[in-house]
Amino acid sequence: MNDVHNWLRKMNSQWLKEPTAPHTHPFYLTPAERYALLKELLMPLSEGKKTGE
Repeated sequence: MNDVHNWLRKMNSQWLKEPTAPHTHPFYLTPAERYALLKELLMPLSEGKKTGE
C-alpha cells in the first residue's frame, strides 16, 4: 500500500505545477479531483495486495 501512496504523492506534486489558468474543457479535473479519483480507484488494488489476493 505504501507504493500506491508514494505514487499518488508524486503525481499530485506534478499536477500542482500546472498553470492555474481557467480550464473550460468539460472533462477537466483539478489536481485535487484527480488525486481523489485515483486514490479511490487504486485503493482496492493495494488492499488486495495487502491481504494476499
